[in-house]
Amino acid sequence: MGRPKLIIKTKCKYTHFKWEERLLLEYHYNGTNHYEKITSPTILGTLLYKSERTIRREIKRGMVEHLTSDLCKIKVYNAEYAQNDTYLKNSAKGPSIKLGRDWKMVNAISKLIKEDKYSPYAIIHHFERTQWPSNTRICEKTLYNYIEAGDITDITEKDLLYAGKRYKPKTKIKRHSNAMNASKSIERRSKEANERSEVGHWEMDTVYSGKECSSSCLLTLTERKTRTEIIRKISDRTAASVKFEMDKIERQIGSVSFRQMFKSITSDNGSEFSDAMGIESSVLNNNSRTELFFAHPYSSYERGSNENHNGIIRRFIKKGSDIGMVKKSSIRKIQDWMNNYPRKILGGKSPIEALVDELGVRFLLPNLLEVKT
Repeated sequence: MGRPKLIIKTKCKYTHFKWEERLLLEYHYNGTNHYEKITSPTILGTLLYKSERTIRREIKRGMVEHLTSDLCKIKVYNAEYAQNDTYLKNSAKGPSIKLGRDWKMVNAISKLIKEDKYSPYAIIHHFERTQWPSNTRICEKTLYNYIEAGDITDITEKDLLYAGKRYKPKTKIKRHSNAMNASKSIERRSKEANERSEVGHWEMDTVYSGKECSSSCLLTLTERKTRTEIIRKISDRTAASVKFEMDKIERQIGSVSFRQMFKSITSDNGSEFSDAMGIESSVLNNNSRTELFFAHPYSSYERGSNENHNGIIRRFIKKGSDIGMVKKSSIRKIQDWMNNYPRKILGGKSPIEALVDELGVRFLLPNLLEVKT
């Protein structure tokens, strides 16, 4: 009868060592697998970026006794034994030490994530501004750890605002193939827009329905400095529909306010934004109302704020759904939720609060933007 297969948990809570690091420690400490034999905790700590005391405790944890061929007893470090010992001991700990049995706190956090779509930062900020549900105090990083470890009832990373996803920007830039887009390349955008030092510079995109659904889509605009969001439902992804909606916004807030609020707009190279002159020209007079710039092809990270906001919208309107069936009032609720959501990058302020600080309350027209009191 052969040796039973031992299932190794490669990820353990509350441990300083990953499985790969334990294997490397075993190879060096025992001098196996063609690795140099090193028994000094100080040198091993330098190799593994751990403190000497951490290495000593780990070696003690994984030390097992073996019999050699001549029946001599020797002690060696065994990564497999140490990993499973860590997992078994930690699995018996029950709820996290800090939360303990504070179900009032756990339930409050679960409700904010499930019902209000709050991130860990927004939850901590909400408790600080209102009232903590109990005497327990935790920080944002600790809350992320609890969610990852499964210590919050019925909550996983998939329930977070970006569903636990992280995006890495592409570094290779592709040049514009269209002459008109090249003449309005993002490379020509002002320093104030690039550095987000001035309010009034926006990113624009469309969010569309699934296959075999209606042609209706969403026109989304995100202000780069304050992260203010405007979401408009349009009939289709055509240049005429985009221009019509921009004209509609200008009529709502007036030509002067439009020029102050929309100093520049950056979009991708989609055909719906091909009427650059129509988007830039005022519908109320013959003047220019904004500047349109195009990001490089396949470089969505150049409109990162807008792309992230589109991801948030997809938490409310699932990918593949028919946007034509979504009421404008529901879309407005999503917009208002996003604009009143506290942002870490804004120091806890909501986008609306940041916009008011920059431009004043006169821009918060009932038919365009709204602030909750």
